[in-house]
Amino acid sequence: MAGLSAAIHARLHGFEVMLLEQRSEAGGKAAGIEVEGFQLDPGPSILILTRLYEQVFRRAGRSMSEFLKFRRLEVLSRIQFEGQPPLNLPGERQACLDVLRAVAPQDVDSVQRLMDRLDGAAHLLDRSVFARPYLEQRDLLDPALMKFGLKMNPFRTYKAAVDQMFTSPMLRAFFYGFPSYGGQSYHAKGPAGFMIPYFMLADGVWVAEGGVRAIPRAFEKLARDLGVEFRFQAPVSQLWTEADRVRGVCIQAESGAMEKLDANAVICAVDPARLAPLPGQETWKPSYSYFTLHWGLRRTWPELEHHNLWIPQNFSDGFREIYDSRQFPSRPIVYLNATAAADPESAPPGCTNLFAVVTVPGDEPHLDYPNRRFEYRERVRHEVAQAGFEWSPGEEVFERLQDPPFFAERDGNHRGSLYGPDEKHRLWGLFPQSNRHPKLRGLYLAGGAVQPGAGLPMVTLSGQFAADLAARDAQRSQS
Repeated sequence: MAGLSAAIHARLHGFEVMLLEQRSEAGGKAAGIEVEGFQLDPGPSILILTRLYEQVFRRAGRSMSEFLKFRRLEVLSRIQFEGQPPLNLPGERQACLDVLRAVAPQDVDSVQRLMDRLDGAAHLLDRSVFARPYLEQRDLLDPALMKFGLKMNPFRTYKAAVDQMFTSPMLRAFFYGFPSYGGQSYHAKGPAGFMIPYFMLADGVWVAEGGVRAIPRAFEKLARDLGVEFRFQAPVSQLWTEADRVRGVCIQAESGAMEKLDANAVICAVDPARLAPLPGQETWKPSYSYFTLHWGLRRTWPELEHHNLWIPQNFSDGFREIYDSRQFPSRPIVYLNATAAADPESAPPGCTNLFAVVTVPGDEPHLDYPNRRFEYRERVRHEVAQAGFEWSPGEEVFERLQDPPFFAERDGNHRGSLYGPDEKHRLWGLFPQSNRHPKLRGLYLAGGAVQPGAGLPMVTLSGQFAADLAARDAQRSQS
């Protein structure tokens, strides 16, 4: 998605653009795949901030509705806390607060105060983090950024803030996981971890007609309409450089020969630690990733919503294992995406397309994913069964597993991390790395490892940031 966005915005700046894709379909982790008649979205699942996709089409002078349509979900998530009946959280803000008042009355006022406070801060992101990258330390003096930081206590850890606001185990479990969506732990300081749940309630959680896979397909259509050239199964093997400047790339041709392609600018949507690492960056500890299992099943569960969350009673132990010990949790919280609940065409009639996702550390030696992945698989399957979803071997059409080594090999993520390096390597301790490579002129960076961060809306912005920087630098070199 970062590469597609970069290609579109570079074309809008007047560049001749060639998009090089190592696979046979564009879209990276958001690209769909078909298995045994099931249409899978094996990557991003929770769609928020759809206005950031609309912004791309609007910038191109097009209406998004011609390419892509979204529908807001009535149920934000079905949450099942072990030992308690399932709870459907409505997608509408006031209705959600009303439901919470019945199950966690002591914390509803805290949720309301948090939302009110973030109402006064969220618009500042459109003028700061969502508007441009931060390249130099003096950029931190941006008034909108400073105002946003002061809306919440920037010196208190995220966990301390959650624990101070909420006593309900369900709410603590719900909130504790969000910092990992940006590659951080709940020991990180600042309010960033609250923004995803805020946008889920304030702006809604959505489904795309045709599934998540419809988003990159719509972007590819727009890119082609604008004149972007595509080359598939064209993996970039190395950068072509002269002194401190990138002059193009080398790709592996189908014949096996190396092909040189020259360029005025290169936008890299692969984790830069894999293609253009800074000195020592190859050894940086990875941040977080996912362990996922996808099942095609010949049965259904009418009670499943599109988004479902299973929380074991000892969830706190699991978070300590992930954040403090960097271990695969003994009893993980499991997010279950049942796409057929909102997209019936994703599974054959009478079948379920079930996607289980667990947050885990990236590929570190002590985790030994290659030899322990089936042990970890059994932990996930155990929790899914505890949540009430079991099936016979004859009902299972297929199982598909993804783990950090999978993401490293297929997608070029450094040591399988979906969010770049560990938080101690963040720029000035605050931001992901810059969208302009600090050592190689003409090289620009997009994707989840650079600003403004991970997730489909953010990597879409990262492509825009990279293309805008390339255009600005080209203009300066001509003047």
